[in-house]
Amino acid sequence: MTISRNAMSLRLLGAASTRRQFLGRGTAALASLGISARLASGMAVTSRIIPNTAAARRTTHDAWLPEVPEAAQFRALALVAMDAAKQAGAEFADIRIGAQRECAGASAHIALGYGIRARVNGALGFTHGNVMTREAVARVARGAVAGARMEAAVNARMGTAIAESFPPIPVVAGEWRVPVEIDPFTVPIDDFYRVQELFNAPVRGLGLFVNANGGLRWTQETRVFASTDGSLVTQSFTRGGPDIGVSAALPTGLSMGLPVTRPDGESMGFEVMLRTDFAERIMAVAEETIRWRELPLRSFNDVGRFPVVLDGAAFAAIVGRTLSVALDGDRLSGHEADASGRSFLTPFAPHPTQPPPEFSPLLRVTSHRALPSSTAAQWDDDGVASTPCTLVEQGTVVDFHTTRDTASMFDSWYQQRHRPARLHGRSVAPTPTSLPMANGGDVQVAPASSAASELELCRGITHGFLVKEANVDPAPGLTTGLFSSGFVVEVVNGKPVAQVNNLQMAFVTNAVLKLGLTALGDASTLRTTLVNVPKGMPWEYMEYPVTAPAAHCKEVDVLRGDLSR
Repeated sequence: MTISRNAMSLRLLGAASTRRQFLGRGTAALASLGISARLASGMAVTSRIIPNTAAARRTTHDAWLPEVPEAAQFRALALVAMDAAKQAGAEFADIRIGAQRECAGASAHIALGYGIRARVNGALGFTHGNVMTREAVARVARGAVAGARMEAAVNARMGTAIAESFPPIPVVAGEWRVPVEIDPFTVPIDDFYRVQELFNAPVRGLGLFVNANGGLRWTQETRVFASTDGSLVTQSFTRGGPDIGVSAALPTGLSMGLPVTRPDGESMGFEVMLRTDFAERIMAVAEETIRWRELPLRSFNDVGRFPVVLDGAAFAAIVGRTLSVALDGDRLSGHEADASGRSFLTPFAPHPTQPPPEFSPLLRVTSHRALPSSTAAQWDDDGVASTPCTLVEQGTVVDFHTTRDTASMFDSWYQQRHRPARLHGRSVAPTPTSLPMANGGDVQVAPASSAASELELCRGITHGFLVKEANVDPAPGLTTGLFSSGFVVEVVNGKPVAQVNNLQMAFVTNAVLKLGLTALGDASTLRTTLVNVPKGMPWEYMEYPVTAPAAHCKEVDVLRGDLSR
């Protein structure tokens, strides 16, 4: 069964609307729940552009947004929705409800909403809304039950097999929050601008061609999960920080750059800016950038197969966009077949008598949702406790990213391998109004135990490339893909000899991660990439960090490398 996965609807309130006018909307409608006039913003999503004036810079992002409802009010609405679903005949229902807000230097954003999932006769229905009243959430809950009942009737008429019920999980209750010392929403906006201006200070003496810049961005969320099983949990998240990069102008007028930090999402507040090592990290990347800039520019127009060393960020992008996604229960079960695509591991999933696929024995891949990762959570959006797990051990797949919706399909696979079928808390709804989907969590590829830097991995290359950073675009089935990079170094006889611009490469996933993967770098080569994976209909983007070492790949197809383009 394919379920439409709807994104949170957006409606921009004009900047001309005053705070008093905005907060005054819907007071009467919310009175029955005891929600004050300040919470009328639950009717829509608000985005504010903050003027760059002295007066505005003295304010905080909090001042530009309506206050967020108390978690107790979200819990009250969640219980109303679950009661309504049960009374409407749901055999099971759950809800995710809450508020998300975001702040950057010149912008602020808040969104409130909820999504309700109901099950009737083995069929699922899903609806969402953002009107924060008892009547509204009850009406949406009854709509989810009605949708499930209609789907069940269609299944019966067509003779479609009824899906197995969700596997039982412990009933959970409690609260959990990311610890924050300095709330970024209470910091003067001027401090955002002043910190950003300091990014370039360490490199000012290196010449006009070197520049360091970046931005600051945080998101905060309060989310409540409740189910008719009796679970009721509240979680509060704060994620974000600086995104800094160093760039160097090239004689051609083009530029090259390397990241100092990425929004890979450490969960913390503005206190991250009190770290004293930013100047050292900026200088270290600036020096590396200058070393690469000194290499001559060379036009490369050949095509063919070449050995390639991928730095940690590039290898993380390939693992994150291919192998990790291929382990999603949504793709393996076929739920994503008409949306983002299937998995190249699909052939063995319905046939557990086949042996698991083997990748390079060098590969060990794990996943977790612990602090300080941006994915950190005590429970997922199915109400399942988050636990660490191993996904690939010495090249063998040993576990998957499953959810309550897909876990039962893997029972026989686990049974044949004498492994317990367990959920690890990898169900994530991108917004409260989204349907939960499988998410990789914080994915980690283990580095080599012996010393091996990027340059040491290049030593055995007669003619090939070192790729720093890569944009990966896999095919829908994840079996092949393209990746291109803003910065590639040509390697001849084990030594970097030239910069190559606009190099585009193609890869076969199984070849790169199996026979083609000949060596991994050590812990000094570990880099983190924030992976954005489209899923659902319409597409919503699932974000999670992937950390990996540098990797030596025996053969990659070079399609184009033209300095003039």
